[in-house]
Amino acid sequence: MRKLLNFCMVLTAALFLAGCGNDFEPTESTIYVTSKGEVVSAIMEDFDKAYYDFDELSEEVNKEVKSYCLNVNDEVISVEALTKEAGKVALTMKYQTVDDYTKFNEVLLFAGTYEEAVSAGYLPEELHDTEGIITDTESEELDRLKVIVTEESVCI
Repeated sequence: MRKLLNFCMVLTAALFLAGCGNDFEPTESTIYVTSKGEVVSAIMEDFDKAYYDFDELSEEVNKEVKSYCLNVNDEVISVEALTKEAGKVALTMKYQTVDDYTKFNEVLLFAGTYEEAVSAGYLPEELHDTEGIITDTESEELDRLKVIVTEESVCI
């Protein structure tokens, strides 16, 4: 009986821990904003020209990340993976905040609540449904909405 109880406890712990992994496995260029406000980006590009140099690319990426981190005096960006396979290159990077992503890449990325997006001017104060009728913006559902705005052509 004790062995069965121990087995059940180990199985339960394994099931709980299975949910702790990272399910971010993009197949195209993607930005992922976590609930903690961290940003994980994956850049997928063709790397099929004879003059492309993977080692040079790797050195340049690491140099740029190190330079940014030295400028802000903190390790706010990390290169999670840089791989080359079948004429394609994949770069996955992690940013401590949306602001770090924006500054490092020099592009717009906003992540926040509906109310924050309206305050920042990314959304109008009045929303219309598909029939042109103004929707209730005082709804509790809108308070729970998360908004991401970017100028990049990537998956979110």
